[in-house]
Amino acid sequence: MSGKSRERIRKFVAFLTGAYFIWMAYMLLTPRPEVPRVGFALDFLHLGAFGVLGLGVGVARRNWSTGRWRVLLLLWAVGSEGLQELGELLFNTGRCFELIDIFQNVAGVLLGLEAGRLLRLWTRKKNADETAENDKKRGA
Repeated sequence: MSGKSRERIRKFVAFLTGAYFIWMAYMLLTPRPEVPRVGFALDFLHLGAFGVLGLGVGVARRNWSTGRWRVLLLLWAVGSEGLQELGELLFNTGRCFELIDIFQNVAGVLLGLEAGRLLRLWTRKKNADETAENDKKRGA
């Protein structure tokens, strides 16, 4: 894959990730859908939602290090629970601050960000291997 193609994909993923972030913020301020919960079981909605966000950032990030993005996403993972509480106070959304949700948000962000980082490394290695193979074929 050429550098131009990779950059187009990165920009597209960055756009989708930004749109997803805005959608997440909107969803936190709307009434909660009725989803059955079982005690303190792992909530795959939180884990998945924040994992997708982390994955998008992990793939699309460009200038900042993974550490900076990790801090920002962790702040969002914790702050989103505060936003839910604010939404409950202002709009009566039925959502509230829950400590277990913070842990699931954080786990999702960290897993997604790491998966995105590994995906970037894997595609770089794959592209480097393909380039080296093409160079051998051309005799360079």
